Amino acid sequence: MTGPDTFTEELLIAGGMMATTVFFHATIIAASAALVRTAGQALWGPVRFLRDALILSAASLILLAAHSAEVAAWALVMMKIGAFAGLEEAFYFASVSFTTLGFGDVLLPEGWRLLAGAIAADGFILFGMSAAFLFEAVRKARIGDAR
Repeated sequence: MTGPDTFTEELLIAGGMMATTVFFHATIIAASAALVRTAGQALWGPVRFLRDALILSAASLILLAAHSAEVAAWALVMMKIGAFAGLEEAFYFASVSFTTLGFGDVLLPEGWRLLAGAIAADGFILFGMSAAFLFEAVRKARIGDAR
C-alpha cells in the first residue's frame, strides 16, 4: 500500500500509535518510580551520593531505552504501511521526527505526511514526561539534605 485510502485511516494509525507509546512510556515511568522509591532509606555521605548517582543513571538509561523502543515502533509502522523499504531509513526518519529535529532529507510519501507531525508530537510529549520524572527524582533525592 502506498498511501492511506482515507484521511481517517491516517488519523487512526497516528492516534493508535500515540496512545500505545504514551501508555508504554507511562508504564516504564511507573516502574522507574518504584525503583526510585526503593532507595528511600536514610543514608549519608559518599554512600548516599553513590546510591543516588546510580539510581538516577539507571532511571535515565531505562528512559533512553524506552524512547529507543518507541522510535523503533514508529519505524516498524512506517515499514508496514510501505512508506520505507528498509529498517535503517525508517528508523532514521522516525528518530529525526521523534526528536523534533526534522532534517527534511528523508520524507514520507504523499498521503502519509500527517504521520510525521504525529511522531513529533508523540516524542515531544514523551520527552516531557521523562524530563518531569527525572526532575522529580532529583528533587526527592535532594529533600534528604534538609534532615
